[in-house]
Amino acid sequence: MFITETEQGNQFWNESHFVPHFQPIVNAINRSISAYEVLGRQFNPEENSYHSLGSLFHSREKDMVPIYNIDRILREKAVLQLKESNLRTKLFFNMMPNFLSRVHHTDLFAENFHIIQLIEKYGINRNQVVIEITEDEFEGSIERLIQIVQIFRDYGLKIAIDDLGSGFSNLERIGYLHPDIMKVDIQIMRESLNKNSFKQVLGAISEMSQKLGSQLLFEGIETEEEVNLALSMGANLLQGYYFSTPNPSFLNRNTFTEKMTHVLENFSHKRSIELVEKGRREQVIIDHLNQVFSGLEDASDDNFVFYFGTILKTLPKNILKIFVCDKDGYQITPTYDLDRMAGGYLEKITQIGNNYAWKPYFLKHKAESDRFQKKWGVTYPLYDIQNQNQYVIFTFSLAQSRILIAQVDWTD
Repeated sequence: MFITETEQGNQFWNESHFVPHFQPIVNAINRSISAYEVLGRQFNPEENSYHSLGSLFHSREKDMVPIYNIDRILREKAVLQLKESNLRTKLFFNMMPNFLSRVHHTDLFAENFHIIQLIEKYGINRNQVVIEITEDEFEGSIERLIQIVQIFRDYGLKIAIDDLGSGFSNLERIGYLHPDIMKVDIQIMRESLNKNSFKQVLGAISEMSQKLGSQLLFEGIETEEEVNLALSMGANLLQGYYFSTPNPSFLNRNTFTEKMTHVLENFSHKRSIELVEKGRREQVIIDHLNQVFSGLEDASDDNFVFYFGTILKTLPKNILKIFVCDKDGYQITPTYDLDRMAGGYLEKITQIGNNYAWKPYFLKHKAESDRFQKKWGVTYPLYDIQNQNQYVIFTFSLAQSRILIAQVDWTD
């Protein structure tokens, strides 16, 4: 039941002034609004404007009762509004782990959770509710949090983890909770537009979401460039001011369809050009290596090592490191490292005998070579933290079961 008035200090809060706002979440696949995040707003009648309640919910107040009551008011108003709209959209409700842990410290039954009570009261579909676990610090029992989340999941609710990347505890939460949706912190996305290290972190999050089977949601998007980055990372859910500010009412499902059609066509065209250019760059290296080593196919092991060292001056100038292994991954030639200052290559004899059979690129090359008779392979761009540059690794099958490994500068 709603409270009519809540007092905190000398300030009175009128229930009618708390109004849920809804920020649309756009699905890139069907180019329409598929969900909304529910956000708390307080109406100021003197200013005739709404103000965010985010700072209130993230405050460290010892007396959580007023905040808890406001949260319940907003949640019930949002569910009622969804019911009355007859929309088949989803609502994302933010719930802080510390808050859940304090309120539900005993009697962990589905009927005791307010959101579940509301679903039953208003008869909305369970798959229309997503529980968004937010906050980057958690002081409670992780076992209790796991139990609470499992109750939500058993009831049929989806689980999202918010602000991914903003706190180290998120990695632990991902492992324990295995979310249906992973929300990426906007700051990481913005930093990744300018800093390669952040882009690699974002790429790792993207790969992790795919391996876990979680949907990827980028929030806080403000520009088309950020939309493109989100799409390039495999995010199918998009949220931010680029589409809309939070509104007190729902929007037409197809409000952004035309806009997304334009964005997707531009993105597809741009990515096609980039992939063609990537393929061209790869083919230049492949053709050159094929030409250089074609004369060594029948050389014995001793002659091969000798002649290998004599052809270094004919290699493309962007090869940073090169050596050859046998079929079992044992290095049979010295490693030749590009001398970035003086030019030419530095020979490292001591690395002969090193084994690379465990390296993912070596294992992948062998598997594709055996199954598809594929002669070459190339990794996605990697990052050399010491030399501050991007590189890729080419693997190339030579005669006599030799496998060449070349590290190639891939800086744009």
